[in-house]
Amino acid sequence: MSRCYDVIVVGAGPAGLTAGACLAEMGVKALVLDEQHQPGGQIYRRVETASPATLKVMGPDYDRGLELAERFHKSGVEYEGGAIVWNVTADGSIAYSRQGKSQEIQGRYIIIATGAMERPFPLPGWTLPGVMGAGAANNLAKEAGLVPAGEVVLAGSGPLLLLEASILLKKGVNITAILETTEKIPSAQTFKYLPAAIRRTDFLLKGLNMLREIKSSGVVYHKGVGEIKAQGDSRLESVEAMVDGKTQTFPADLLLLHFGVIPNTHIFRLAGCAMRWHQEQRYWYPQTDDWGRTNCERIFAAGDGSGVSGALAAEYKGELCALEAARCLGIIPDYERDSLAKPLQEAINHDRWPRPFIDAMYAPKLDGSHFADDTVLCRCENIMVGDVRRAVSEGVREVNEMKIVTRCGMGPCQGRMCGPAVAEVIAAELRQSPERVGLLNIRPPLKPVPLEEVAEMELDEASQVQADLFKNMKK
Repeated sequence: MSRCYDVIVVGAGPAGLTAGACLAEMGVKALVLDEQHQPGGQIYRRVETASPATLKVMGPDYDRGLELAERFHKSGVEYEGGAIVWNVTADGSIAYSRQGKSQEIQGRYIIIATGAMERPFPLPGWTLPGVMGAGAANNLAKEAGLVPAGEVVLAGSGPLLLLEASILLKKGVNITAILETTEKIPSAQTFKYLPAAIRRTDFLLKGLNMLREIKSSGVVYHKGVGEIKAQGDSRLESVEAMVDGKTQTFPADLLLLHFGVIPNTHIFRLAGCAMRWHQEQRYWYPQTDDWGRTNCERIFAAGDGSGVSGALAAEYKGELCALEAARCLGIIPDYERDSLAKPLQEAINHDRWPRPFIDAMYAPKLDGSHFADDTVLCRCENIMVGDVRRAVSEGVREVNEMKIVTRCGMGPCQGRMCGPAVAEVIAAELRQSPERVGLLNIRPPLKPVPLEEVAEMELDEASQVQADLFKNMKK
């Protein structure tokens, strides 16, 4: 028989930590499943074992993770690290792999707090050794204290790109150039959000200080860059880009790419949650109410997985989900939920003031028509941009049809590294919004898992009946 919990939380980043702690503090039988081996998620990865030097370089925002982790442990909530969730159903069933064994558990409610991921952005040479995401480099620094060697180029857009550059400079890394695709002069549309952003002077000053550090370092820093290419034979040797209308080449041993972050939605799509399209930020996110409830009665969405809004907002949203789950379980009445939620909602509103300005400033300038035909689009199946365009010219109109025709998105990542870009290419060819060309269907297992584990799983009674139906079928 499977284990049963009142609430199962998937993910132990900011949202998962506060959700799990809040539930346990109210006496709810809860379990937190975490793919990492220590709580903290990506943003607070390894924060509990970080050295004083790492804490200093990462700054006070990283320190916040220590406070969340302390509350999390003190709450006594049940936690399983190294747990890879590979199936979630709308009825509250979860299958996951841990320590070489897969098992199925049941939750009356599930809070999914799997966060965000870097936006995949195919450009020429992005599959070369020596090219990686800026977020991956940040994770390696937190996980193992690794620091890039040789000449480093950072390219892309978004505040996290500049944050990573600032951190690397403090570590003495040799940055050849920072190539930012953001426009040199923000649009008039951006400035209409400035009055609200000014209400958070602390946030704006932090960004200005970061820019001041970068410029005072003497590192080459270009904005309004386009046509970025990674060049080299067997590995990265240089980066080419269009700067001020001229092609420039920068020597590089490592290219760190970052084009913003998008919600990690695969698990929601697997469970059958309704999705909505964010036109300005060009990403899909699960449709929720103010408490994080999705259209699936048992499933909540918390944190950046429900829409990118940052670490602080994520922790508040995680606690809101926990309060609503506790109300649904009959642990607290409506008035107590509302009373406990009020300061959280006020904090979310306070944190939200600069968000429209930042979103407008770094709005993704995506156009699938600009991707080069000979650029690898699907890394798993080695499908080129030109292959997708050819399929569109032959009548393909939707991403799942493209998956069938070209195998794009059929690899083990199930489109994490190509899905958004595939939609952009199809949409550009059809002169439509990516919303019109759909979302890739996601099927279990969500993450690769050995068949041996699946075969050895102990199923609950309902699942066993389904399995026996197939076993006893007559030829």
